[in-house]
Amino acid sequence: MRTATAAFATAIAVALIALAAGAGCTTIDPGPQYEVPLVEFNADYFYCFVEPKLIFGKKCGDNGSHSCHFTQKIPALVLIDHPPVSCMNGVPTDQTQIGEGTPAFDNLSSVSIEMDRDYQNAPIYQWPTQIVAAHPIQVFKPTDPVVQYIATWASE
Repeated sequence: MRTATAAFATAIAVALIALAAGAGCTTIDPGPQYEVPLVEFNADYFYCFVEPKLIFGKKCGDNGSHSCHFTQKIPALVLIDHPPVSCMNGVPTDQTQIGEGTPAFDNLSSVSIEMDRDYQNAPIYQWPTQIVAAHPIQVFKPTDPVVQYIATWASE
């Protein structure tokens, strides 16, 4: 009988130790943070083709200017007006124009978020064409030549 009592006492002690150890743990480590891989698009192509042809080449806003996205009016896609990036053969020639913290770099970052490898699903295509989303004005038609720059950038 003494062995059964000792075994029962040991089981109770183990249970109490496990309970005490578990009481000190208030969180559970879920493991590594899941992250969606960032799709990077060709920056040179953006600076030399997309930005000059689409961002600066198309007018939007009440008065046909770029006023809507170059202000805080549209917080989802705030852009910065700046001199065009100097390019030769599709490559920027002045690295000081495109470094981190420059207006061109900030525009690349903002527009890349609105881009998709399937350009027809990209907000940068859908919104200004008014295909899916309700943009205040149609900036360009789906048949506009600027769409080719978006399509090419998606495949770069």
